[in-house]
Amino acid sequence: MNLDFGVVFSSFDVMLRAFRISIVVALAGFAIALVAGAGLALCRRSRLRPVRLLAFAYVNFFRGAALYVLIIWLWLGLAVATGIRIGTLSAGILTLALLNSAYLAEVFRAGIDAVDGGQKEAALAMGLAPGQAFRAVVAPQALRISLPATGNHLVDAIKDSAILSVIGIPELMRETARLAQFEQRPFEFYVVAAGMYLAAVYAASALFRFLERRLDLDRPAGRWSRGRPVRSTEPGGGRVQPVGTALGRG
Repeated sequence: MNLDFGVVFSSFDVMLRAFRISIVVALAGFAIALVAGAGLALCRRSRLRPVRLLAFAYVNFFRGAALYVLIIWLWLGLAVATGIRIGTLSAGILTLALLNSAYLAEVFRAGIDAVDGGQKEAALAMGLAPGQAFRAVVAPQALRISLPATGNHLVDAIKDSAILSVIGIPELMRETARLAQFEQRPFEFYVVAAGMYLAAVYAASALFRFLERRLDLDRPAGRWSRGRPVRSTEPGGGRVQPVGTALGRG
């Protein structure tokens, strides 16, 4: 087989523009999902039963919805059912936001639940209001716990952006398919497209690894104890850490 990547590089500016659209849509959808997911996580832990039930229904509905069906329904079905028409870019961003917000809600809820309840009780005993205790004690630790899984969902959002081609968004996969058919060089074009997706995923993973290091997630964990901080017995682990914040990986 004679490979000719020259035709790919002659059209590389088109692929770069499409790649930028893919990244912008993925980041915009993910940013909305972060905010919505955090709100849903708090609703899932609300004392009000109707609020909990609504959040539960939202999370389970969108976690169970197929991405392909969801994007077609938002772009086409919504217009047919209600007369509301939204553009393709808006439909793509909204689809990624709805899907990822449901998953991130569970990630954040699990992170909050993983924080030892005694720490919040201690903060309240020291005179902090419930909201202050959550912001100063619970939320920072929940963020540290949730960060690795949050990064995984950013990677998923980047990869899921490829399916937006079905509604005509000129993102990387759609333009790659068009150019590959026009030039009759599918292997070369898809290899380069795969490399671009891989670079984006690697960059997102590197960003979250950097954030994990900044938040000290790689420091060796202390031994678990009931209700009191403990000192790590691992080399370099002499700092006292509160129970529930030790997240070192083995």
